[in-house]
Amino acid sequence: MSLCEKYAPYTINGLLCGNQVKNRLLEFGSDALGGKHVRPIIIYGPSGIGKTTAAHAIANINGLDLVELSASDYRDSETLRRSLLPLSTSRGLFSKKSLILFDEIDEISSKFDSGCEPVISKLIRESRHPIVFIANDYWSRKVSFLRNVTDKVEFKRPSSDDIAALLHNLVSKEKKEISGEIVAEIAKRSNGDIRGAINDLEIMLGASLDLMECLGTRDRKSEIFKVLDRIFLSSNFDVARNAMMSSDVELDMVMNWVAQNIPNKYSSKSSIFQAYDVLSRASMFNEKASRKSYYGYLRYASVLTSSGVALASNGNVSMLNQYDFPSRIRRMSATKKDRDAMASIAQKLSIQFHASKKTVLNQHIQLMSLMIKNAIMLYGKDKVLEFMEKRYSLNEDEVAYVVAYRTNSA
Repeated sequence: MSLCEKYAPYTINGLLCGNQVKNRLLEFGSDALGGKHVRPIIIYGPSGIGKTTAAHAIANINGLDLVELSASDYRDSETLRRSLLPLSTSRGLFSKKSLILFDEIDEISSKFDSGCEPVISKLIRESRHPIVFIANDYWSRKVSFLRNVTDKVEFKRPSSDDIAALLHNLVSKEKKEISGEIVAEIAKRSNGDIRGAINDLEIMLGASLDLMECLGTRDRKSEIFKVLDRIFLSSNFDVARNAMMSSDVELDMVMNWVAQNIPNKYSSKSSIFQAYDVLSRASMFNEKASRKSYYGYLRYASVLTSSGVALASNGNVSMLNQYDFPSRIRRMSATKKDRDAMASIAQKLSIQFHASKKTVLNQHIQLMSLMIKNAIMLYGKDKVLEFMEKRYSLNEDEVAYVVAYRTNSA
């Protein structure tokens, strides 16, 4: 179980939001439980700040049965009509009320969800149960039909200090040790994304500060774990593609995460084979875009990485296995210092050799390594270092990298 799931708040007071918002949510739940006809609310704001968790908390503290629908459930009006309209006018077990939750309502696709708006509008008019809508963008045209029939509740990004305090609390509950510097850096980079910060904390527990380089800054509509959920759990072309398109996570980063986690999520050998086959074609388009400087190829790489992998599933998807941090990125983080040093050396030598850095690394460095070793035996280390500094502007540490290059690259 991830830390996000393990420590999800079950009460309104556990949310990181202002008192005015908390009071509005408490009032909504209390009025619904008291039998009043309550106007639906639409909770909106950036991803990862607790909007869906707030709806779950409303249901929990008021003893309401939760009926939750996500973007993949809005595919056609007939499904909604059959499942929701009868529920809207009936009572649950022991006459309990239900809370009807529409998550990611602004991700409705006009192509796949034709006719859903009238069904949802009818549900609002006829439902005996409270309704909550969740959206990232309240001003999206896709939710314009809701603005006059719902009350809006805005969730804002919490401060980095509030997120840091939350992370320290989770570390204490887990009885783990992590430096305050790492916690502060995670909170700073989270940009108010609570879920993203907790996921980053889980990755960084037991890791060094150097790994922070791989996490980047969370300034995105849909961070990496949400994108992965849409890819692996939706089995829907449009949902997976939209998750990728609405995310600011770099394509290379998503491809690494997907490649690492295909065996974690898919149990069928045929699904795993098909997913990797599709991902290999995505990698070809990604590399071709870079090589030919024609970035139209990235559209194909993006769709294959998201929708292609999603459609490779035969429906047997593991819900229990957590996402693993890509081993390739871990290795790159561990060797970052060496790679930076060799890049600097290649830059200096490329000017001397009138060749590209890639050519220097692939063809010249190993030969130069042998020449330096032989020169040291003939003339001594001091003379060779003096010559390398004067002729190629390489210092002692850089010469050592060149000498060891054959061993390091083997």
